Amino acid sequence: MTASMIAAESFPPLLAELSAVPGLAGHEGRIGQALAAFFRQAGGTVTAGPLGSVIARFGDVNNPGATPRIAVLAHMDTVGFLVKQVSADGILRVVPVGGVNARALPGAAVRIGDRDPGIPGVIGVRSQHLARSGEGPASVEDLYIQVDPARVADIPITAPVTYAPQSVPLGDGLYAGTYLDNRAGCAVLVAITRWLADHSPAGVVTLIGTVQEETTCYGAVHALQRVAPDAAIFIDGTLSYDTPETQHLGAVRLGGGPVLTAFLYTSGLNGWHAQPALRAHLLRTASAHEIPVQQDAIRGLMSDARTAAGLGVPSVLVGLPMRGKHAPLETVHLDDLAHAVRLVIAVLERPLPDLMDYGF
Repeated sequence: MTASMIAAESFPPLLAELSAVPGLAGHEGRIGQALAAFFRQAGGTVTAGPLGSVIARFGDVNNPGATPRIAVLAHMDTVGFLVKQVSADGILRVVPVGGVNARALPGAAVRIGDRDPGIPGVIGVRSQHLARSGEGPASVEDLYIQVDPARVADIPITAPVTYAPQSVPLGDGLYAGTYLDNRAGCAVLVAITRWLADHSPAGVVTLIGTVQEETTCYGAVHALQRVAPDAAIFIDGTLSYDTPETQHLGAVRLGGGPVLTAFLYTSGLNGWHAQPALRAHLLRTASAHEIPVQQDAIRGLMSDARTAAGLGVPSVLVGLPMRGKHAPLETVHLDDLAHAVRLVIAVLERPLPDLMDYGF
């Protein structure tokens, strides 16, 4: 398979398959197994990171001096909940894990447990006829989940709770699904393996599915320490600004191509900058291969990429634009995923520039 053969139409079944596997942050075992199977099928040498990240090496893996050493990472974990209290009448109280989107939660279908099919449940919502004057959006602290009272004995305290899998093709390349942040990034990794299965890259390419991005980012820390790459490319969901209430906030839109992010920041010292030479390399590569890309700098978003800076690893973030991030359904444009695959493959086919040349 050549990079130009990556078709947007190939992603919906892959996204549906990956999104159906539970993987709450801290509970990524099943999605790790699924991703490892894809990596092995493509001929990767697969090992586990200290916290359960999936590490697959391709290329000249038996040569300790092989260069370049490029890591491509996507986090496997998702936001969700842990059960905190179980009542005999089938009411569960929960604690959120990661940044759940409280405004989108009332009435959402969920599943309890990480085994198929899980115990079904519904996040409670007060009937509109009982709405109170001046009532604001639902608070995470007020959340409860209704399940079959006959099943409560099967639900232990701290059982993981995730959104029930759904997929909604919307036409014109748009696709809505559960946990596209970041199963869309995982799908990009799988698509890259299909190219690696037929090609021998220069040096060593390491694909990593990381754990705990939504809560700690420690999975990426330990995986990168073990791999020690020359450069790291992170694939993750990012923001789009193409709905009526967001158009004034930025220029990124679905279908405009993957986003080469320059800067992320949340609070305090929790920020990240793309390594200038590596980001410029990706911009030049995209231009040379006529791959559409977008650019952004974001306040209020963070990713595993921040771990690379702390380890001194040059890094870039290839963002997949999404609407409704962290809601039970998120929306992407399939062309953006296909272009992200083309871009990463084009980088893997070319020598890295001197990333340490800062001009002094």
